[in-house]
Amino acid sequence: MRIAIITPVRNEKQHIGTTIRCMVRQTVRPVKWVIVNDGSTDGTGEIIEKEMAGHSFIEHVAVPDRGFRKPAQGVIESFYKGMDALEGVDFDVVSKFDGDLEFPEDMMEQIGRAFEDDPRLGITGGTRYEQINESSPLKELVVPDDYVCGIHKFYRRECFGDIGGLICRAGWDGVDNIKANMHGWKTYQLRSIKVIHLKPTGTSKGEGLKRAGLKYGDTSYYMGGYFWHFLLHAAKLMIFNRKPTLGYYMLKGFFRAMVRGDERESANFRKTLKRRQLRNVARWMRLSSRKTSEQGA
Repeated sequence: MRIAIITPVRNEKQHIGTTIRCMVRQTVRPVKWVIVNDGSTDGTGEIIEKEMAGHSFIEHVAVPDRGFRKPAQGVIESFYKGMDALEGVDFDVVSKFDGDLEFPEDMMEQIGRAFEDDPRLGITGGTRYEQINESSPLKELVVPDDYVCGIHKFYRRECFGDIGGLICRAGWDGVDNIKANMHGWKTYQLRSIKVIHLKPTGTSKGEGLKRAGLKYGDTSYYMGGYFWHFLLHAAKLMIFNRKPTLGYYMLKGFFRAMVRGDERESANFRKTLKRRQLRNVARWMRLSSRKTSEQGA
């Protein structure tokens, strides 16, 4: 499998070196890796140039600083600048891959093998681990079986075409999974690949938990799932992050989008999402019941 990777970065001085070193050590390298430097002002560009020296499969695309962050939207705009740089490159799989990740040296080899072994696999990636803070242990981010985290997504080229690419707004990394399933593609993470997210969601400079919460709420309204499911998700994130105010900002983002009458995904998409939410909750209840029975035995 010929894999091309696009990594949008902005002010990733602290972590981009680790990500590049992990990629350089891969047992199977990508045919092309485009790092799109979206106006970094912290020396990220200099680190990219230093670490990529002598590795012709890496291309550094520098974009002028716009002066502010564009959460989610800026990432996708940078991703498509990377797609432009892939013009003429022959690839079977394309990846949107963050610049703050640490991963095993056989990740690319495992990803390629997964696509070869399963012709209906449309989107995959590793299993995401994060720390709440520097003193806490790494924890796996538990997600539904058919979801692949946005920090590291690999798309079969045909699947990417079927879903119409990535939407340029917050929520793109949930919409793409569902659209892929609606076109008959499988989507799942590979538990054998441990990917460490070095900069957890909500810790980006200029974002913080307030903006992250507002974004989650806005995204949930746009996607159009069950409101009760949104409340459960908010409660889970508050507990995981130990930040009760996160739930408040999520609710604020949701109702603000509703009052404005913001655009939502199609009725067919929303119906599919609700079916999936019911299925995932039923699965969670079965697993919880089984675990409780085993503990009481």
